Amino acid sequence: MSLLEAASPLEASVDQDFDEHVEQPTPSPDSQRGVLEGLFALVCPLLLILAVALNPLDQSDSTPAGSAGAGLTMEVAMKLLLSGAVGLVAVLGWMLCPSVRQRLTKFPGWILVALGGIFLVTSAAAFGPAATVSRAAAMISCLSIVFIAVTLQFLSLRQTLQCVLIGLVLHLVVAWCLYLGGGETAVYQEELAQSLIIERMGSTAHPNSLGRIGALAILVCLGLWRTRNRPLTPVMIAMMGFVFAISTATMFESMSRTAALSCAAAVLAVMIDRLVNRRGLALGLCGVMGVCLLMLAIGLMSEGSDVGSRVVAVGTKTGDIEELTSATGRTDIWAEAIRYIAQRPLTGWGLNSAPLLLEDFSHHTHNLLLHVIFSAGILAGICVAVLLGWTVYHAVTVVDPMFRGIAAYICVSGLFEDTAFETFPFASTLLWLLVLLAASVETPRSDGPDEATLEHLASDLRQ
Repeated sequence: MSLLEAASPLEASVDQDFDEHVEQPTPSPDSQRGVLEGLFALVCPLLLILAVALNPLDQSDSTPAGSAGAGLTMEVAMKLLLSGAVGLVAVLGWMLCPSVRQRLTKFPGWILVALGGIFLVTSAAAFGPAATVSRAAAMISCLSIVFIAVTLQFLSLRQTLQCVLIGLVLHLVVAWCLYLGGGETAVYQEELAQSLIIERMGSTAHPNSLGRIGALAILVCLGLWRTRNRPLTPVMIAMMGFVFAISTATMFESMSRTAALSCAAAVLAVMIDRLVNRRGLALGLCGVMGVCLLMLAIGLMSEGSDVGSRVVAVGTKTGDIEELTSATGRTDIWAEAIRYIAQRPLTGWGLNSAPLLLEDFSHHTHNLLLHVIFSAGILAGICVAVLLGWTVYHAVTVVDPMFRGIAAYICVSGLFEDTAFETFPFASTLLWLLVLLAASVETPRSDGPDEATLEHLASDLRQ
């Protein structure tokens, strides 16, 4: 027994040395998954912030002379690199995450996938001089749809909205620094009535684009405030005040009435459930009183002239009422766009072909549906019409104020601007994709909600 007892420790020592030197431990699948999720959770918000901040950047579009250019500038090269990184994350997420593929196969995700496929197929028949850009834009649109699905897999909806807000504010800060610093791109000179020159804020992009950024910053900030789960602190109040101040100033200096109108519609949609109580009624009465006081001030300043003419002068850039009845010449633009659509109803002319084909008509179709049909044909237009209808239906049937606000913005802005599916997706496109793909997961409806239901509806935004 003593010999066996002496041998057993020796054998144990040999076995231990053998295990240490021969059997190398391998990482468990759970640890590898944790590292992968951590990388996605780090990269996705960074790319989303950069996309929101950089994609609208186009100093060639901040001056009328360069608004139709599509050359490979430093800005375009930077956005192409960013789009490449977004595409890489999108492809990896598609391959590695079954839940991403599942989200895109649910309604309305599969409508977005179909729309992206139509963009790709019709880009093969794009207008010659714009063919390369059209195919690149179609690919970027497809990858952006998948990227948003990947982002929603690793971030909550509230976190993605916070990233969007950060990107919007960063762009506004840079725009104001360049605007106040002067330079040849600081001011956009718009020629109206063949003789009148209107100076609008330019700096980083077209004034209408800057106005949209300001409107979206107000919308997202207000939506985050409505869905907060903790009391406001002085720091949070100061940050909200800064966002509202810089966004309102941007819309004023850019003189974008579409941005102001869509922002007002979005704010009303976000706050409409608060108008049924006494505080909301008081705010509504204050708004009516403000309008009455404004009309009174206009009448006093008119010095005996027609008050209606003064109202028109305030609401227009030229003082001519035809500017309002024609939506600043948009009726002529729409007629020209329809004429081009009639020539290619099935394939369209390709994404980003309008700056070349509509060179004498403001370079854009100035309508969301016309923009999509002009670019990719009637089938793409049907897809977008279905998405618009479902967005409105979803906004009406759910309790979430953020959904209502984004739906109102897309519908109102889409009447007068392209709004979505740009060459490099703007914040409006990304926000709409967020709403659509987040809603692919079944959301409780607003038919007689109780306290538990309301809490469940807001849980995604409050994470």
